[in-house]
Amino acid sequence: MEVDDREFSRVAAGRPQADAWRNGLIVLTAVLGAAFIVRGRDDVVHLAWWLQWWIAFLLVVAFASLIRAVFLAYAAASGEGDRLRRDIDAAKRWTIAGLSMIAMALLVVWLSPVAETARPLMKVEYDAGTTCGPVSFAHDGYLVVATRYVVGPGDVVDTKVWIPVDKVSRLTEVPACP
Repeated sequence: MEVDDREFSRVAAGRPQADAWRNGLIVLTAVLGAAFIVRGRDDVVHLAWWLQWWIAFLLVVAFASLIRAVFLAYAAASGEGDRLRRDIDAAKRWTIAGLSMIAMALLVVWLSPVAETARPLMKVEYDAGTTCGPVSFAHDGYLVVATRYVVGPGDVVDTKVWIPVDKVSRLTEVPACP
């Protein structure tokens, strides 16, 4: 019985490609995993909670896709004939899916609005009186209090009071402003 040399040559030609895909996918998955672990959650922590969960979901699906692609590349490297070609094509599709999920997660991080953080209300006593509201510090030695003033019946104006830091006598956190 004769052996068909065409089948062996087709398998032999496909194995280096499958080996290259396997090695490339392992490196890609390791580099992306290390980048996300080293980078941490700094970009995501200021987003709304549901965006944080959406990004986590996308990244989990992305890494699962990349791991599936690695296993398919391993199967292609040890496969034969028609299966070798199918496994390489499937590994390519899973790789594209995983990278697309990572790209979507990055776009969500970059394009999402940052959740507003509530600053505590502070009662500020200073030389000229007392005011209440969220406090921030200006670069030039001033304390800035965002407050509301009633200027007439039913008329409320949002304003900022700039107080020199050296004029502040007491700063107290309060649950609500009077």
